[in-house]
Amino acid sequence: MEQRAERAVRRGELLVALEHFEAHLAQHPDDDRVRARMEAVRALLQPSELVSRRRTEPEDPEREKAPVSDTETGEMLAGSGRFVEAAEAYQRAVQASPENELLRERLQELRALAVPSGKADLAAGEKLEGPPPAQVNGVQRPQERSAKAAAASFAPLQPAPPSSLPRDPRALLEELLQRVRRARRG
Repeated sequence: MEQRAERAVRRGELLVALEHFEAHLAQHPDDDRVRARMEAVRALLQPSELVSRRRTEPEDPEREKAPVSDTETGEMLAGSGRFVEAAEAYQRAVQASPENELLRERLQELRALAVPSGKADLAAGEKLEGPPPAQVNGVQRPQERSAKAAAASFAPLQPAPPSSLPRDPRALLEELLQRVRRARRG
């Protein structure tokens, strides 16, 4: 077991190594050398890794086998945008518990989400004003984009006038400081 643990450490499988060390210590509880090595390996792990160590058996086997309720199924389906199926799951939950007001309210919400309310009313949408129509060869063309889109145009920037920087480090520093001062002033 000790050799397996050391191989696991060399492979970087520290949690597996801890399990092998613990198995070895279960057989040889007075082996202080292995206990010290196990503590050294444990020190390499983050606390969150120690909490999420693998378990050979589930803590509560009955809990893992418990079926998922129709309500839970409905919420999972609704969370993934499958509203029709979620409404069906909630319908089963309401049939099983007809006195539950919350289930009936949620069923109504899901039914409203499952059925589209019809076509969108495009005429009632916000109208954005655009810049004045462009003229091409004296003919006015209708503007195809809104003002916001035109303002966000990705037209290329005008290149800055070329300005050569001095090669001398001292002169370069003075020139850059002058530029910073000019930018701060205006």
